[in-house]
Amino acid sequence: MIYKVKNFSKIIFLIIFSLGVSLIFCETVLRVKHYLIPNYDIEMWKYAKSLKVKSENIKIGHVHKKNKSEILQKVEIKVNNFGQRDIDIDNKILEKYERSFLILGSSIPLGWGVENSKVMSNQLNKISNDKGKEWLFINGGIGNYNTERYVNNYLENWSDLNFTDIVIVFFVNDTEILTNKDANFFIKHSHFAVIVWKLVNSYKSKFKKENLESYYKELFDDNYSGLLIAKQNLMKFKEHCDEKKVNCYIVNMPDIHQLKPYKLEFINVRIKKLADEIGFKFYDLLKVFDGINEKDLWNDYNDPHPNAYAHELIAKNIYDFFVN
Repeated sequence: MIYKVKNFSKIIFLIIFSLGVSLIFCETVLRVKHYLIPNYDIEMWKYAKSLKVKSENIKIGHVHKKNKSEILQKVEIKVNNFGQRDIDIDNKILEKYERSFLILGSSIPLGWGVENSKVMSNQLNKISNDKGKEWLFINGGIGNYNTERYVNNYLENWSDLNFTDIVIVFFVNDTEILTNKDANFFIKHSHFAVIVWKLVNSYKSKFKKENLESYYKELFDDNYSGLLIAKQNLMKFKEHCDEKKVNCYIVNMPDIHQLKPYKLEFINVRIKKLADEIGFKFYDLLKVFDGINEKDLWNDYNDPHPNAYAHELIAKNIYDFFVN
């Protein structure tokens, strides 16, 4: 009997030991692979670990760590003294310009996967300078934000900055309800766990291509709580703009995954109506991408975000909107 117990214990030990060695081997291989060839999900994971810090305000969720930088997808993301991907600023700097623009939004205005000089905010700075304008554009985009988060982050952390203009780059998922759950130990520390987690989540039906249209129709249903929260925050933001006498705009950014045909135009219509109701000046970027192969607009490394070419198109058209 004792022999059988010892033998069984050895088997269990060998199984556990083998699993441990296998996991360490997989983790090592993945880390080497991801070092040589960036993986989108792993780079986003690194972004959360290195450049984000949890906010005490649950309506904000997280903010950027100030005065930090990290190489992500072979591109540097450098954060300034206010937690923005931009130069250090203060009101004395802003006062030097005839107009100063703050761009709010999530990872698209942040310029995920795009060199800083080629992000829409700096493309706008270049165009303005070439045209002889004393204008400054500051990048206030933060990844994994929705309307509630970027409005409340601005009001809590940036509202003392005296910008003359504030631009919300509204994306199709900005009415999503985002949670503030902490990741478990394995997802926090393991490439292998992140890949497995992503694989499991990829099978959730609402994220499959054929269900995207119905998913977004739910996000923009008049009774959907996320849309109501977004509307409430936009109204609060507009009141702030009116009180400070700041020009405020909503620029609608389409999803560039499936442009031919574009099945989410009902969102453009809904946001235009909402902007008119609240009193925002509105510009729709959908027409900017007419006739362009959508794959020419995507980043490398299986990244769905707009590339430098897309940022250039966006900047040129937003500039024209501001001067006309």
